[in-house]
Amino acid sequence: MMHQMREIVPNINFTSRTEGQTKINTIIWTVPRFLILLENKTTRELRTDNIKETLFDSVCSRFHLKMQFLGRDNDIIEVYYLSPDPVFLKSILTICLKRFEERSIVIKEFHTVQANKWQYLATMFKRDITGYDGHDIFLLNDGSLRLKFQFIVSNDIKVEHTNVPEAQLSNDFESLLNNGLFSDVTMKSIEGTEFKVHKAVLASRSVVLKAHFEHNTTECHTNIVESPLEEDVLKEVLTFIYSDKAPSVDDTPEKLLAAADYYQLSRLKSLCEEALHKKLTVENAIETLQLADIHSAKILKKLTLEFIKDGQAKLITKTEGWSKVKSVDLIKTIYEYIMNDDVDTDIK
Repeated sequence: MMHQMREIVPNINFTSRTEGQTKINTIIWTVPRFLILLENKTTRELRTDNIKETLFDSVCSRFHLKMQFLGRDNDIIEVYYLSPDPVFLKSILTICLKRFEERSIVIKEFHTVQANKWQYLATMFKRDITGYDGHDIFLLNDGSLRLKFQFIVSNDIKVEHTNVPEAQLSNDFESLLNNGLFSDVTMKSIEGTEFKVHKAVLASRSVVLKAHFEHNTTECHTNIVESPLEEDVLKEVLTFIYSDKAPSVDDTPEKLLAAADYYQLSRLKSLCEEALHKKLTVENAIETLQLADIHSAKILKKLTLEFIKDGQAKLITKTEGWSKVKSVDLIKTIYEYIMNDDVDTDIK
Protein backbone atom coordinates (compact mmCIF):
# COMPACT_ATOMS: atom_id res chain seq x y z
CA MET A 1 0.00 0.00 0.00
CA MET A 2 1.09 3.60 -0.65
CA HIS A 3 1.90 5.93 2.27
CA GLN A 4 -1.43 7.70 1.83
CA MET A 5 -3.26 4.41 2.01
CA ARG A 6 -1.57 3.51 5.31
CA GLU A 7 -2.93 6.70 6.85
CA ILE A 8 -6.49 6.05 5.73
CA VAL A 9 -7.69 2.86 7.37
CA PRO A 10 -11.16 1.69 6.28
CA ASN A 11 -13.51 0.26 8.88
CA ILE A 12 -15.69 -2.83 8.44
CA ASN A 13 -18.76 -3.85 10.43
CA PHE A 14 -21.18 -6.65 9.73
CA THR A 15 -24.34 -8.26 11.02
CA SER A 16 -26.13 -11.42 9.99
CA ARG A 17 -29.68 -12.58 10.58
CA THR A 18 -31.88 -15.38 9.31
CA GLU A 19 -35.39 -14.91 7.98
CA GLY A 20 -37.10 -18.15 7.00
CA GLN A 21 -35.06 -19.81 4.29
CA THR A 22 -32.75 -16.86 3.68
CA LYS A 23 -29.78 -15.37 5.48
CA ILE A 24 -29.17 -11.64 5.30
CA ASN A 25 -25.52 -10.55 5.58
CA THR A 26 -25.11 -6.80 6.08
CA ILE A 27 -21.65 -5.27 5.66
CA ILE A 28 -21.00 -1.59 6.36
CA TRP A 29 -17.77 -0.32 4.80
CA THR A 30 -16.61 3.09 6.07
CA VAL A 31 -13.70 4.83 4.36
CA PRO A 32 -12.50 7.90 6.33
CA ARG A 33 -11.31 11.08 4.59
CA PHE A 34 -12.54 9.78 1.27
CA LEU A 35 -11.75 12.98 -0.66
CA ILE A 36 -8.10 12.71 0.38
CA LEU A 37 -8.11 9.16 -0.95
CA LEU A 38 -9.53 10.35 -4.29
CA GLU A 39 -6.90 13.09 -4.56
CA ASN A 40 -4.16 10.47 -4.33
CA LYS A 41 -3.73 9.87 -8.09
CA THR A 42 -1.63 6.73 -7.46
CA THR A 43 -4.49 5.02 -5.62
CA ARG A 44 -6.26 2.75 -8.09
CA GLU A 45 -7.89 0.15 -5.86
CA LEU A 46 -9.17 -0.41 -2.32
CA ARG A 47 -10.06 -3.89 -1.06
CA THR A 48 -11.42 -5.31 2.17
CA ASP A 49 -9.32 -8.45 1.91
CA ASN A 50 -6.31 -6.23 2.69
CA ILE A 51 -7.89 -5.13 5.98
CA LYS A 52 -6.64 -7.11 8.96
CA GLU A 53 -9.58 -7.08 11.33
CA THR A 54 -10.61 -10.01 13.52
CA LEU A 55 -14.23 -8.88 13.60
CA PHE A 56 -14.38 -9.30 9.83
CA ASP A 57 -12.85 -12.76 9.70
CA SER A 58 -16.11 -14.73 9.63
CA VAL A 59 -17.76 -12.65 6.94
CA CYS A 60 -14.53 -12.57 4.95
CA SER A 61 -14.95 -16.31 4.59
CA ARG A 62 -17.97 -15.48 2.44
CA PHE A 63 -17.58 -12.03 0.88
CA HIS A 64 -14.84 -9.57 -0.11
CA LEU A 65 -15.40 -6.02 -1.35
CA LYS A 66 -13.44 -3.86 -3.75
CA MET A 67 -13.46 -0.28 -5.08
CA GLN A 68 -11.64 0.36 -8.34
CA PHE A 69 -10.73 3.96 -9.22
CA LEU A 70 -10.76 4.89 -12.92
CA GLY A 71 -9.98 8.00 -14.89
CA ARG A 72 -7.03 10.33 -14.61
CA ASP A 73 -8.39 12.01 -11.48
CA ASN A 74 -10.19 9.03 -9.97
CA ASP A 75 -13.44 10.36 -11.46
CA ILE A 76 -15.13 6.97 -11.63
CA ILE A 77 -15.46 4.47 -8.78
CA GLU A 78 -16.56 0.93 -9.64
CA VAL A 79 -17.72 -1.34 -6.82
CA TYR A 80 -17.29 -5.13 -6.85
CA TYR A 81 -17.82 -8.06 -4.49
CA LEU A 82 -16.47 -11.60 -4.38
CA SER A 83 -17.72 -14.80 -2.79
CA PRO A 84 -15.26 -17.65 -2.15
CA ASP A 85 -18.20 -20.05 -2.59
CA PRO A 86 -20.89 -20.34 -5.27
CA VAL A 87 -24.14 -18.92 -3.88
CA PHE A 88 -27.62 -17.89 -4.99
CA LEU A 89 -28.16 -14.35 -3.75
CA LYS A 90 -29.74 -10.94 -4.05
CA SER A 91 -27.39 -7.97 -3.60
CA ILE A 92 -28.26 -4.44 -2.46
CA LEU A 93 -25.89 -1.48 -2.25
CA THR A 94 -26.92 1.59 -0.23
CA ILE A 95 -24.99 4.78 0.53
CA CYS A 96 -25.34 6.18 4.04
CA LEU A 97 -25.89 9.96 4.13
CA LYS A 98 -26.02 12.58 6.85
CA ARG A 99 -28.82 12.68 9.43
CA PHE A 100 -29.12 8.87 9.27
CA GLU A 101 -30.52 9.05 5.73
CA GLU A 102 -29.79 6.36 3.14
CA ARG A 103 -29.98 6.19 -0.63
CA SER A 104 -30.21 2.94 -2.58
CA ILE A 105 -27.69 2.77 -5.42
CA VAL A 106 -28.42 -0.62 -6.94
CA ILE A 107 -30.52 -3.72 -6.33
CA LYS A 108 -29.69 -6.94 -8.18
CA GLU A 109 -32.28 -9.68 -7.92
CA PHE A 110 -31.48 -13.30 -7.06
CA HIS A 111 -28.93 -14.90 -9.33
CA THR A 112 -26.18 -17.49 -9.08
CA VAL A 113 -22.75 -16.09 -8.25
CA GLN A 114 -19.61 -17.96 -9.23
CA ALA A 115 -16.93 -18.63 -6.67
CA ASN A 116 -13.74 -16.55 -6.48
CA LYS A 117 -14.75 -14.18 -9.28
CA TRP A 118 -15.19 -10.45 -8.79
CA GLN A 119 -18.78 -9.46 -9.50
CA TYR A 120 -19.50 -5.93 -10.73
CA LEU A 121 -22.11 -4.22 -8.55
CA ALA A 122 -22.26 -0.49 -9.28
CA THR A 123 -20.54 2.64 -10.63
CA MET A 124 -20.28 5.90 -8.69
CA PHE A 125 -18.94 9.22 -9.93
CA LYS A 126 -16.62 11.58 -8.10
CA ARG A 127 -18.91 14.52 -8.91
CA ASP A 128 -21.80 12.82 -7.08
CA ILE A 129 -19.65 12.40 -4.00
CA THR A 130 -18.11 15.88 -3.92
CA GLY A 131 -20.93 17.91 -5.52
CA TYR A 132 -20.51 20.51 -8.25
CA ASP A 133 -20.11 23.39 -5.77
CA GLY A 134 -17.29 21.68 -3.90
CA HIS A 135 -19.45 20.68 -0.94
CA ASP A 136 -19.84 17.00 -0.23
CA ILE A 137 -23.27 15.47 -0.71
CA PHE A 138 -22.56 11.75 -0.32
CA LEU A 139 -20.17 12.02 2.62
CA LEU A 140 -20.76 11.98 6.35
CA ASN A 141 -19.98 14.99 8.56
CA ASP A 142 -16.46 13.72 9.21
CA GLY A 143 -15.76 13.29 5.47
CA SER A 144 -16.18 9.51 5.47
CA LEU A 145 -17.83 7.52 2.69
CA ARG A 146 -20.07 4.84 4.14
CA LEU A 147 -21.49 2.05 2.01
CA LYS A 148 -23.92 -0.61 3.19
CA PHE A 149 -23.91 -3.95 1.37
CA GLN A 150 -26.68 -6.51 1.85
CA PHE A 151 -26.16 -10.02 0.52
CA ILE A 152 -29.37 -12.01 0.86
CA VAL A 153 -28.47 -15.65 0.39
CA SER A 154 -31.25 -18.09 -0.45
CA ASN A 155 -31.31 -20.92 2.12
CA ASP A 156 -27.79 -19.77 3.06
CA ILE A 157 -26.44 -22.85 1.29
CA LYS A 158 -23.77 -23.35 -1.30
CA VAL A 159 -24.82 -23.92 -4.88
CA GLU A 160 -23.01 -27.15 -5.52
CA HIS A 161 -22.31 -28.50 -8.99
CA THR A 162 -20.07 -31.41 -8.07
CA ASN A 163 -22.18 -33.92 -10.01
CA VAL A 164 -22.84 -31.70 -13.02
CA PRO A 165 -20.12 -31.38 -15.67
CA GLU A 166 -19.02 -27.87 -16.55
CA ALA A 167 -20.84 -26.38 -19.54
CA GLN A 168 -18.90 -27.09 -22.73
CA LEU A 169 -21.11 -25.47 -25.39
CA SER A 170 -18.97 -22.37 -25.74
CA ASN A 171 -15.72 -24.37 -25.91
CA ASP A 172 -17.21 -26.89 -28.35
CA PHE A 173 -18.32 -24.16 -30.74
CA GLU A 174 -14.92 -22.48 -30.52
CA SER A 175 -13.31 -25.80 -31.40
CA LEU A 176 -15.63 -26.00 -34.40
CA LEU A 177 -14.21 -22.69 -35.58
CA ASN A 178 -10.61 -23.70 -34.93
CA ASN A 179 -10.73 -27.06 -36.71
CA GLY A 180 -13.15 -26.04 -39.49
CA LEU A 181 -14.97 -29.37 -39.28
CA PHE A 182 -18.03 -29.52 -41.60
CA SER A 183 -17.49 -25.89 -42.70
CA ASP A 184 -19.53 -24.75 -45.70
CA VAL A 185 -18.37 -21.13 -46.04
CA THR A 186 -14.99 -19.40 -46.34
CA MET A 187 -14.58 -15.97 -44.80
CA LYS A 188 -11.63 -13.85 -45.94
CA SER A 189 -9.92 -10.98 -44.15
CA ILE A 190 -8.89 -7.87 -46.06
CA GLU A 191 -5.39 -9.39 -46.41
CA GLY A 192 -6.89 -12.56 -47.89
CA THR A 193 -6.49 -14.83 -44.86
CA GLU A 194 -9.15 -17.54 -44.99
CA PHE A 195 -11.29 -18.85 -42.13
CA LYS A 196 -13.38 -21.99 -42.56
CA VAL A 197 -16.75 -21.19 -41.00
CA HIS A 198 -20.36 -22.33 -40.92
CA LYS A 199 -23.27 -20.61 -42.61
CA ALA A 200 -25.81 -21.53 -39.90
CA VAL A 201 -23.62 -20.18 -37.09
CA LEU A 202 -22.88 -16.90 -38.84
CA ALA A 203 -26.51 -16.35 -39.81
CA SER A 204 -27.79 -17.09 -36.31
CA ARG A 205 -25.45 -14.55 -34.70
CA SER A 206 -25.40 -11.61 -37.14
CA VAL A 207 -28.25 -10.20 -39.22
CA VAL A 208 -25.65 -8.68 -41.52
CA LEU A 209 -24.03 -12.05 -42.23
CA LYS A 210 -27.46 -13.65 -42.45
CA ALA A 211 -28.34 -11.29 -45.29
CA HIS A 212 -25.43 -12.67 -47.30
CA PHE A 213 -27.09 -16.07 -47.49
CA GLU A 214 -30.83 -15.48 -47.65
CA HIS A 215 -30.86 -13.46 -50.88
CA ASN A 216 -29.53 -13.94 -54.41
CA THR A 217 -26.07 -12.63 -53.54
CA THR A 218 -22.57 -13.43 -54.75
CA GLU A 219 -21.78 -14.95 -51.35
CA CYS A 220 -24.77 -17.22 -51.63
CA HIS A 221 -23.44 -18.68 -54.88
CA THR A 222 -19.72 -18.77 -54.10
CA ASN A 223 -19.92 -19.48 -50.35
CA ILE A 224 -17.11 -16.96 -49.93
CA VAL A 225 -17.57 -13.87 -47.73
CA GLU A 226 -15.11 -11.02 -48.24
CA SER A 227 -14.70 -9.10 -44.98
CA PRO A 228 -13.31 -5.54 -44.68
CA LEU A 229 -11.68 -6.49 -41.38
CA GLU A 230 -8.00 -7.14 -40.76
CA GLU A 231 -6.98 -10.72 -39.96
CA ASP A 232 -6.54 -10.28 -36.19
CA VAL A 233 -9.80 -8.33 -35.84
CA LEU A 234 -11.77 -10.81 -37.95
CA LYS A 235 -10.38 -13.70 -35.90
CA GLU A 236 -11.54 -11.98 -32.70
CA VAL A 237 -15.00 -11.31 -34.18
CA LEU A 238 -15.37 -14.93 -35.28
CA THR A 239 -14.23 -16.12 -31.84
CA PHE A 240 -16.99 -14.01 -30.32
CA ILE A 241 -19.57 -15.26 -32.82
CA TYR A 242 -18.77 -18.89 -32.01
CA SER A 243 -18.00 -18.71 -28.28
CA ASP A 244 -19.55 -15.43 -27.05
CA LYS A 245 -16.11 -14.54 -25.68
CA ALA A 246 -13.81 -11.66 -26.64
CA PRO A 247 -10.42 -12.39 -25.04
CA SER A 248 -8.65 -9.43 -26.69
CA VAL A 249 -11.32 -6.80 -26.15
CA ASP A 250 -9.13 -4.84 -23.74
CA ASP A 251 -6.24 -4.80 -26.24
CA THR A 252 -8.03 -3.47 -29.33
CA PRO A 253 -11.43 -2.10 -28.25
CA GLU A 254 -11.40 0.65 -30.91
CA LYS A 255 -11.12 -1.77 -33.84
CA LEU A 256 -13.51 -4.27 -32.29
CA LEU A 257 -16.12 -1.56 -31.68
CA ALA A 258 -16.08 -0.70 -35.38
CA ALA A 259 -16.32 -4.40 -36.30
CA ALA A 260 -19.14 -5.05 -33.82
CA ASP A 261 -21.06 -2.09 -35.23
CA TYR A 262 -20.46 -3.27 -38.80
CA TYR A 263 -21.77 -6.78 -38.14
CA GLN A 264 -24.40 -5.61 -35.60
CA LEU A 265 -23.09 -7.68 -32.70
CA SER A 266 -24.71 -5.83 -29.81
CA ARG A 267 -23.10 -7.74 -26.93
CA LEU A 268 -19.59 -7.39 -28.41
CA LYS A 269 -20.32 -3.72 -28.92
CA SER A 270 -21.24 -3.37 -25.24
CA LEU A 271 -18.03 -5.13 -24.19
CA CYS A 272 -16.03 -2.71 -26.32
CA GLU A 273 -17.84 0.29 -24.83
CA GLU A 274 -17.02 -0.97 -21.34
CA ALA A 275 -13.34 -1.47 -22.24
CA LEU A 276 -13.10 2.02 -23.77
CA HIS A 277 -14.85 3.54 -20.76
CA LYS A 278 -12.21 2.03 -18.45
CA LYS A 279 -9.43 3.53 -20.60
CA LEU A 280 -10.99 7.00 -20.63
CA THR A 281 -8.59 9.89 -19.85
CA VAL A 282 -8.41 13.63 -20.50
CA GLU A 283 -6.00 12.98 -23.37
CA ASN A 284 -8.22 10.48 -25.24
CA ALA A 285 -11.68 11.80 -24.32
CA ILE A 286 -12.27 13.59 -27.65
CA GLU A 287 -11.10 10.61 -29.72
CA THR A 288 -13.31 8.32 -27.63
CA LEU A 289 -16.31 10.63 -28.08
CA GLN A 290 -15.76 10.75 -31.85
CA LEU A 291 -15.47 6.96 -31.97
CA ALA A 292 -18.69 6.56 -29.97
CA ASP A 293 -20.46 9.04 -32.25
CA ILE A 294 -19.35 7.33 -35.46
CA HIS A 295 -20.44 3.88 -34.31
CA SER A 296 -23.64 4.91 -32.47
CA ALA A 297 -22.26 3.73 -29.13
CA LYS A 298 -24.79 5.64 -27.01
CA ILE A 299 -23.68 4.38 -23.60
CA LEU A 300 -20.02 5.18 -24.26
CA LYS A 301 -20.99 8.57 -25.70
CA LYS A 302 -22.99 9.50 -22.59
CA LEU A 303 -20.27 8.31 -20.20
CA THR A 304 -17.65 10.29 -22.12
CA LEU A 305 -19.79 13.43 -22.08
CA GLU A 306 -20.29 12.94 -18.34
CA PHE A 307 -16.52 12.66 -17.95
CA ILE A 308 -16.00 15.91 -19.89
CA LYS A 309 -18.77 17.68 -17.97
CA ASP A 310 -17.32 16.63 -14.64
CA GLY A 311 -14.79 19.47 -14.48
CA GLN A 312 -12.62 18.18 -17.33
CA ALA A 313 -13.73 20.53 -20.12
CA LYS A 314 -10.96 23.13 -19.69
CA LEU A 315 -8.24 20.48 -19.62
CA ILE A 316 -9.65 18.69 -22.65
CA THR A 317 -9.63 21.89 -24.76
CA LYS A 318 -5.84 21.90 -24.37
CA THR A 319 -5.32 18.38 -25.76
CA GLU A 320 -4.15 17.42 -29.22
CA GLY A 321 -7.46 15.66 -29.85
CA TRP A 322 -9.38 18.89 -29.32
CA SER A 323 -7.11 20.80 -31.71
CA LYS A 324 -7.98 18.32 -34.47
CA VAL A 325 -11.77 18.43 -34.05
CA LYS A 326 -13.42 19.50 -37.31
CA SER A 327 -17.02 18.56 -36.55
CA VAL A 328 -19.13 21.54 -35.53
CA ASP A 329 -21.89 19.15 -34.49
CA LEU A 330 -19.54 17.39 -32.07
CA ILE A 331 -18.51 20.68 -30.43
CA LYS A 332 -22.18 21.67 -30.25
CA THR A 333 -23.05 18.36 -28.58
CA ILE A 334 -20.33 18.85 -25.94
CA TYR A 335 -21.40 22.43 -25.28
CA GLU A 336 -25.10 21.58 -24.95
CA TYR A 337 -24.40 18.66 -22.63
CA ILE A 338 -22.17 20.73 -20.35
CA MET A 339 -24.71 23.56 -20.19
CA ASN A 340 -27.67 21.23 -19.58
CA ASP A 341 -28.21 20.37 -15.90
CA ASP A 342 -30.40 17.38 -16.74
CA VAL A 343 -28.04 14.38 -16.63
CA ASP A 344 -30.76 12.21 -18.14
CA THR A 345 -30.67 14.18 -21.41
CA ASP A 346 -31.22 11.83 -24.34
CA ILE A 347 -28.08 11.05 -26.30
CA LYS A 348 -28.61 10.62 -30.02
